[in-house]
Amino acid sequence: MYGARMVSRASSGSRRRPVGLAPLRGFEAAARLLSFTLAAEELKLTQSSISRQIAALERQVGKALFVRRTRALELTAAGTQLQQAVRHALNAVDHCVDEIRGAGGQRRVTLTTYASFASLWLAPRLAQFQREHPGIEIRLDASDRAVDLQAEDVDLAIRWMPPGPLPPGTTVLVEDLVTAAISPRLLPATPLRSPAELARWPLLDLDEVVRGAQLLNWATWFDFAGAGRVEPTAGRLVFSFVDQAVQAAVRGQGVALVRSPFLQDYVASGDLVMPFPGLLMPSGYRHVLVRHPQAARRPQVAAFLDWLLEQFRQAPQLEG
Repeated sequence: MYGARMVSRASSGSRRRPVGLAPLRGFEAAARLLSFTLAAEELKLTQSSISRQIAALERQVGKALFVRRTRALELTAAGTQLQQAVRHALNAVDHCVDEIRGAGGQRRVTLTTYASFASLWLAPRLAQFQREHPGIEIRLDASDRAVDLQAEDVDLAIRWMPPGPLPPGTTVLVEDLVTAAISPRLLPATPLRSPAELARWPLLDLDEVVRGAQLLNWATWFDFAGAGRVEPTAGRLVFSFVDQAVQAAVRGQGVALVRSPFLQDYVASGDLVMPFPGLLMPSGYRHVLVRHPQAARRPQVAAFLDWLLEQFRQAPQLEG
């Protein structure tokens, strides 16, 4: 009896360990970047290592954490729930380690922005910042979820905001202007006479469930251009992400509605042209910057802020 009670007491007081801790860092990076490949690059691992970590974690949790699609990765409901908990936990650990290391530790800037802005505008420029500031690490969260900067210890957020009042302390980076853009390889030698002629190519559009798609669609732009109702004689291609539509236009798969600040970059590079540059439609949306209340006190964040704002000041101007 005595021995049995001792075993029972030890068993009831044993520490539970529902999942291994090793895969959590890989899961957090994959969930944040929605890419096993990018997560592997960030953590200096192989893509297969990240895949094995996620598979092991899913077995331990007992549910799928990601939906694997062709060239795309999505979080399941269970994955989203776990991501929130893991993000808070790892942020707390990282913040504690930074404090322990003191000024001599790795200087880091954490930034959250939505995926299309990260891939089309920010990522191509980050190499320049890292050349100028090799001692500063940029940690990028490519999502458009609501973020409590203070609770999650995130320095900066760049968001695409609809018409209406903005949160206090928000900095407007650029006002959205939208127009048709097409690969120069597709344009005929003679200029187009009417916006309706764009229907000779496939119209690249956004799925109706995409935020802002109700304002930034072809029917709205054709109406703004005075063309009225235009039927897409060459058909339509519908995408779930802005960057997919823009890249399809660059590849010559059709004509897309492209908005600033992406429009300036692709026109300046010659990858896209505006067949009707005078028809720049204001959408009312804005790209804005939100800062952690203590962000400017951190030298590395101040350096990144100066660089970021200068990038917008130097951006090519749209000429209608």
